Amino acid sequence: MNSMATVHIDEIKALARQAHDDPAVRERLVADVLGADRGAAVQAAWALTHLPKADNERLAAHRKALSLKALATDDTSLRRLTLALLERMPWSASARPDDEPPEHYLRLLDFCLEHMMLADESYGVRALCMKLAYRLSLPYPELLGELRRSLLLLEPSELGAGVRCTRKNLLKTLTP
Repeated sequence: MNSMATVHIDEIKALARQAHDDPAVRERLVADVLGADRGAAVQAAWALTHLPKADNERLAAHRKALSLKALATDDTSLRRLTLALLERMPWSASARPDDEPPEHYLRLLDFCLEHMMLADESYGVRALCMKLAYRLSLPYPELLGELRRSLLLLEPSELGAGVRCTRKNLLKTLTP
């Protein structure tokens, strides 16, 4: 993918269709997301977010690498897109209540709990962090309690509309 050229949504959707049909294309896109070229990473992640829901399980094999990329990048667009990919993935198979969660799982949860609270973080990242923190916490009731307490600390009047809505919906789900 040419990182210097402007990419249009029709090209992104076409690339997503190719990735759906061809595992090699999908793997190349994942490699681009994880690579050092910022432009190629953002475009590849954008294309992967347009995959059909049925492909979320296929991307789950890259959960740890994508989590580490989301944690490490300073690029807001790439962070938002990798978090969107992670939020779409099935998480129940990676965490069972009788097992300790893997280290990268806890690092991602800590990241999400921290970044959803940051006033200078983008609204998109904050909302995705809330949703992902919820998904990551589901198998662990004590973590759901921590998430609820964190959400209650956020002042709704200081949040954008999308973040406020995400907070409200999660609190409804988390309230016994």
